[in-house]
Amino acid sequence: MENSNVSTPEKVETALAEKLEQLIQTLSKPKVSDNKTLWGSDECAAYLGLSKNKFMGDVACRRTFPKPRNVGGSENRTNWRWIASDVMSWALAQKMTH
Repeated sequence: MENSNVSTPEKVETALAEKLEQLIQTLSKPKVSDNKTLWGSDECAAYLGLSKNKFMGDVACRRTFPKPRNVGGSENRTNWRWIASDVMSWALAQKMTH
């Protein structure tokens, strides 16, 4: 009986080719500077090393934290985003004061 968890060279090659294609697609995208990149709460939380709940409950609401932009298209639909460079600058300032 064959073990289905064992990778054959063909499976490994196929998986590597798929990952390589994903990497090529990612690297082919135009680089957006950090002062124009928008981050959602997931990206902000990951950058700060926090859970999304901790970020939203304890950090995003601070008066010193950069103000988000609503890119949801209307006041009734919110889709908050923060400028990545603002979040990075804020994080560096916090580390200096502690």
